[in-house]
Amino acid sequence: MHDNNNRGISRRQFLSGAAHSAAALGAASMIPGAGSFFIRSAKASKGKYNFRFGASVVSKTNNEHLQTGIYYFVKELEESTDGEIRVQIIDRAQGCAETNCGSRVVNGIYDIGSSSPQNLGSVFPYSIALDWPMLWGSRDEYINFLFSPESNQLYRDVFARRYGVIPLFGSGEMRSIMMGAKYKDADTIRTPDKLRGAKIRITNSEMIAAFASSMKMNPVPLAFTELLEGLRSGVVDATETWPAAATGFGMQNVISQDIAVDFCPGFEMVFISKRAYEKLPARLQEAMLEASYKAMIHGYNGVKKAQNEIVGNGPDPSPSSVYEKVGLRHVTLSQSERDAFADVAGVSNNEDLYASIRSKLKGIAGRDVLDPLREFQASVAGKPLKPQRWWA
Repeated sequence: MHDNNNRGISRRQFLSGAAHSAAALGAASMIPGAGSFFIRSAKASKGKYNFRFGASVVSKTNNEHLQTGIYYFVKELEESTDGEIRVQIIDRAQGCAETNCGSRVVNGIYDIGSSSPQNLGSVFPYSIALDWPMLWGSRDEYINFLFSPESNQLYRDVFARRYGVIPLFGSGEMRSIMMGAKYKDADTIRTPDKLRGAKIRITNSEMIAAFASSMKMNPVPLAFTELLEGLRSGVVDATETWPAAATGFGMQNVISQDIAVDFCPGFEMVFISKRAYEKLPARLQEAMLEASYKAMIHGYNGVKKAQNEIVGNGPDPSPSSVYEKVGLRHVTLSQSERDAFADVAGVSNNEDLYASIRSKLKGIAGRDVLDPLREFQASVAGKPLKPQRWWA
């Protein structure tokens, strides 16, 4: 057990109390649904410590696909603390979007937030630190990193020190390349040369942009809310995302091929304001971390089940899964085929291309990021998930 200020993270100045109050009051008029949230919140049963959780676009419906662990986390945290901690979830994009949940947590509008690390890039530039193309061989590898003590100094502590937030847990898959409807009758794509010239919508990650460019694809900035129509109309030929995100947001009818390049992590990350976290006594900080640990295990197992039963990109997809029902081709690559993508676009064969990104992340973290991640990846390559209490 550690005291409140001794978890490997330094203090950071936040907004003044007056600014917090102004931000919270302004939120009711600026954020859709926030006014009714504050009314509901005032009426909700209160614990000794009450947290507002901006869960971005996650909902009970799409969570069946995504398996973020968010709802499990809140239930586990409240029950394990006998209601001493209460969490009000504002989901379904009622309080924040993927691209601004980070800033609303930093500004005190919410205490806890969620987003994909890629979408956090404009708020927290360091959030792309795990995105190195073709570094990770599977989701087990990067989730093992999130469970590991090594993630403290190389990941969690950097967020706390530079942005005043603490990553709690993450759940997801690996990012694929999804081809639009125009490729429905085309040959199955298994090599990077078949993607040359295609317009691909990318998320907010410099490394994903570099990855697409190195394959001679054309990265296109397009809001996620416009992606469905963009794929349908041909404004973009493809997108990169992870399978559950595609089906969870109803894109299966405008996607024809899911090319499982698995080029970098795709997951939803839950994070808490360092200021809010440090208000808790040590025993409740421990409960917060323990609930996060259990939620990450729950999410990992949930994804494995959903891949077969709901999404359809698993090794034994149900006939009722989305991929099977709409005839979406899940293109599983052999190791040699995936290696061909790594040869063309992986970080290890494009050191110069990623040099400026590497330098930028080093400046933020105060140390090189890529080589320690390479060492960790090598230590877990081909190994199953091994959950650890990273803070212990």
